[in-house]
Amino acid sequence: MRRSLLFVLLVTLLFSCTEDGNEVIANSQIELENACTAENPLAIGWMQDLKKELHCGEFSCEVSIIKSKYEGETVFYIQMTDPLCYGFDEITLYSCTGKKIESFTIEESREFVNSPGREIEEIFICND
Repeated sequence: MRRSLLFVLLVTLLFSCTEDGNEVIANSQIELENACTAENPLAIGWMQDLKKELHCGEFSCEVSIIKSKYEGETVFYIQMTDPLCYGFDEITLYSCTGKKIESFTIEESREFVNSPGREIEEIFICND
């Protein structure tokens, strides 16, 4: 009898939690991982992973993490920024929370980088 009562109480407790409570926790976690609002965006987990993709020190060309806009949304991406290493790679755009927004081909990357009036901010430079 006690086991049945305990089981019913546990089930009731589990189902009494609302999704709204879970969303608040999830949303606050997203805010903690938001590179657009963070004091130090480079300290955020997903941004640390992006920095690791640069393989700093392994190549002679300067590579950067860039902050810019795409279709009205703030985005981050990796780009070779060394004027002596002219070339384009396929660019992947990430939202402020690290979600992949768009992946460009080399030609689309060239068009994106060279689009007129686009403001950029280098937030990290590797092999400087």
